[in-house]
Amino acid sequence: MKSKLILGIIVGGVVGALLVLIFLVFIDGKTNKNRTGIQLVTTDSTKAEDAKNQQVLVYGDYMDLDSTDYLLIPLGMKTLENVENGGLRSKSADEYSATTSEFRSFKYNFYALSFGNCNNVIFYNKVTEETHLLLQQPAIISQFYFPYYDEEYKGDKYWFILMGIHEYDSNLDGYINEDDAEKVYLTDLSGKTMIPITPDGTQLVDWFIDAKTNTILMKIRPDSNKDLKFNYNDEMEIVKTSISSPSIAKAIIGKDIKSNIKKILKKIK
Repeated sequence: MKSKLILGIIVGGVVGALLVLIFLVFIDGKTNKNRTGIQLVTTDSTKAEDAKNQQVLVYGDYMDLDSTDYLLIPLGMKTLENVENGGLRSKSADEYSATTSEFRSFKYNFYALSFGNCNNVIFYNKVTEETHLLLQQPAIISQFYFPYYDEEYKGDKYWFILMGIHEYDSNLDGYINEDDAEKVYLTDLSGKTMIPITPDGTQLVDWFIDAKTNTILMKIRPDSNKDLKFNYNDEMEIVKTSISSPSIAKAIIGKDIKSNIKKILKKIK
């Protein structure tokens, strides 16, 4: 009787351990499936299964770049994998559902590019037929703004492109995506001169133009609490840089002002 009880305990423990293991594998697989962005290649990613996957380019709709001979062509990448019958299917259909781009009107007569999983932009010169890529490294272009002025527009005109790019895995999860830090660049309309204008380890929230001083003010979110996330728990900053001679933007609200603000707010229940 005693031996049967011991045997039952051992069998029950083994079954319980197997159930826990299956549950953990299921959760991990589900988590990885839901991750989006660029999965980084590691030194040990030489499995035979990986060799079966095929990567294909996805081109978005082109857009004339105002007052230039260039067409902008956004592009992304999707991964296809073999199935048992020899055909190919999308590895993550939802992630790459946006196969065409959308250009929506923004402020200051800039247009904003909206294209799912945008990894790069091709600049095509219609006159010289020259083409060049905006980026030379894996990245996610999260924000892309460019000027487009019609004949009726009478306001101030600006001839630059503003873009936010996730270009490295800041939270060390193996992916480059919207959860990572975002570097903001200012570039000319040819897309050949990119100048970084935001501090490292931040994300762009919004931007504004001050016409009188010819400057860009940006509301940015640093990872102020150092938890490798960018969300409402982080304290935002407002920074400024010149449009004519851009450089890394400087904060316009000093530490003394911030300290004074916090002292005042502490008096509010």
